[in-house]
Amino acid sequence: MNLKTALSLMITVCAATVLASQAPVQGQPTQQASPQAQSQGAPARNPIPDTFTNLQVLPKDIAKPQLVNIMKSFAITFEKRCSYCHVATDDLSQADFASDEKATKKQARQLLQLVRGLQRTESAARH
Repeated sequence: MNLKTALSLMITVCAATVLASQAPVQGQPTQQASPQAQSQGAPARNPIPDTFTNLQVLPKDIAKPQLVNIMKSFAITFEKRCSYCHVATDDLSQADFASDEKATKKQARQLLQLVRGLQRTESAARH
C-alpha cells in the first residue's frame, strides 16, 4: 500500500470515527430473528456483548451503539469482517472480543490512537 492510499484510508476512517462518535444514540436497532427461530419461538441472539473488557483506546464507558458504529466503520472502510481483528467466527457465533491475539487488532488500536491525536490537535487549533 502506498502512502497516498494509506493516508486516504486514514482520512476515511477519521471521518467515519468522528461521525460515529458524535452521532446521537437513540437506541439500538432490533435484530430480527430468522424465520426458523421465530417459528420455534427462540429469541434472536445478538453476539455483541453488553459490557466491554480490555478497551485500551476507546472510552471504557462507551455506549454499545457507539462502539458498534466505530467497529462497523472499520469493517466498511477496510472491507474486512470482524474476524480480521477479533478472535471470532465470521458469523460471530463464537467470539472473544477482548483477546489481543491478533496483530491486526493491535494495528487498529494504533490507528485509533493516531485519529484521536489528530482530533485533539484539530480541536486545539480551533480554540
